[in-house]
Amino acid sequence: MAQTVNNDPAKPQQRFEDLRGILHYVPQFRQKVFVIAFDGALMTQPGFASILQDVAVLQSLNIEVVLVFGARAQVRALAVKRGITLYNDDGMGRTDAAGIEIAVDAIMRQCNDLVADLTALEMPVAVSNALAVHPAGVIDGIDLEFTGRIERVDEETLRALLKADIIPILPPLGYDGKGATLRLNSDAVAVEVAIALQAAKVIFVAEAGITAADGTRLAQISVADAKEMYKAKDPKHDVSMLSKLRYAALACQEGVPRVHIVDGTQDEALLAELFSNEGVGTMIHGDEYQQIRKARASDVPALLSMMQQSVDEAALVPRTRDQIQAKIKDFFVLELDGHPIGSVAIHTYEEEGRRIAELACLFVRRSHKNKNHGRKLVAFAEETAKQRGCEVIVALSTQAFRFFEEKMGYTVTEPDALPSSRREKYDKSGRNSKVLVKALK
Repeated sequence: MAQTVNNDPAKPQQRFEDLRGILHYVPQFRQKVFVIAFDGALMTQPGFASILQDVAVLQSLNIEVVLVFGARAQVRALAVKRGITLYNDDGMGRTDAAGIEIAVDAIMRQCNDLVADLTALEMPVAVSNALAVHPAGVIDGIDLEFTGRIERVDEETLRALLKADIIPILPPLGYDGKGATLRLNSDAVAVEVAIALQAAKVIFVAEAGITAADGTRLAQISVADAKEMYKAKDPKHDVSMLSKLRYAALACQEGVPRVHIVDGTQDEALLAELFSNEGVGTMIHGDEYQQIRKARASDVPALLSMMQQSVDEAALVPRTRDQIQAKIKDFFVLELDGHPIGSVAIHTYEEEGRRIAELACLFVRRSHKNKNHGRKLVAFAEETAKQRGCEVIVALSTQAFRFFEEKMGYTVTEPDALPSSRREKYDKSGRNSKVLVKALK
């Protein structure tokens, strides 16, 4: 059998580690509903075929996919071609009679092209009218005419399609009880469908990603942050991105655990966002995506594995399975999307009528360093120590003492600051670690 070899240096080779990483997610994604909404402008770009191939991969993993598409770019282009001035091109403002005619023509052509592309990939699809809509009416004194609002989602029809392994496609159009065609906002469509189907995720595949003021990617934001960004109407975000932030917040408030916004112009952005801990886009989360919890006995193998790199570099004292197991109640694990990526231990000592905490065994997986996880673990340890009635916290370090000094406000002190029982172990170890201390206010 002939084998294809990737000789293109621009195309990364698939590594076995990548496959193992993906396999972590497959069981938790299987039979879950993902609503994927992509901007219409992406359909005209060469990379759009790869986005649809990524959708095919998801379906092959028994993930139930619903597709929604935007049409802003196509509606605007057709209006220019016909010399029509639009009041609105994104389904949120006023749509007059000329505007709805443009929208229907552009969206139906777009829908036809999408069905053709998916059929070429041997994916069974069906265009669905599973939305019951009504006119948006008069808002701020303006009659929005042929702009619609979603009243109800026909959940049963969509679930029947999904059960038959058919991908439903929902265009940004709806039909009211009198047979009128109404223009809809595609982001609203995606979120209303996700809420009705109790989807696990909404993924907005956009023309661009979300970045911070310094240009770096915002990996995750809270619902409150998404609302604030929408209300602030930051000029660096166009109306399309502001719409996504608005509806992402709504989705999370109504029970959708996570909403992702990815830059659809990036290669493999969809799969990279879903099948890696850190992702490549921005996630708006309603639950605690990143959490620190008490360690369990079942975490011991993962703890030993994560610690080994630091032990090899002499940054951590070697610990056996039995040693960790004996102190398991002192250990806490930092999880990212359900996977342990770091840990910290908090030991408590009684010394002359006062309590002293020791921050120990602080580490973060190499693949997740420089992402503020260490700071979060230290801050958690300090807060936990306070709750235990400790007045000070100490830490021993051979290599990370600058981090404690410069980033976390610790001060290097003498070994005499250690509780007597801990000082004895310190002397016997011969590691000559720096001793750092911080008062807990």
